Amino acid sequence: MKNREIIMRRLERAEGEIGKINVMLNRGGSREQVEESLIVLRESIDDAKAFIQQEPLSPGEINRF
Repeated sequence: MKNREIIMRRLERAEGEIGKINVMLNRGGSREQVEESLIVLRESIDDAKAFIQQEPLSPGEINRF
């Protein structure tokens, strides 16, 4: 996988945002803060998906999903 490091960074960023949301929910964060984190989380997931879709399929992969 040629984009392994980039994908891992995006997933780690997503994990960080999940942690932020958890803290905000437990400590009374504002709705706007949670929404901002959700936007970053969605962007990170979309980026990771895009990089994965660019990877070539291996010979053993029959179904793309």
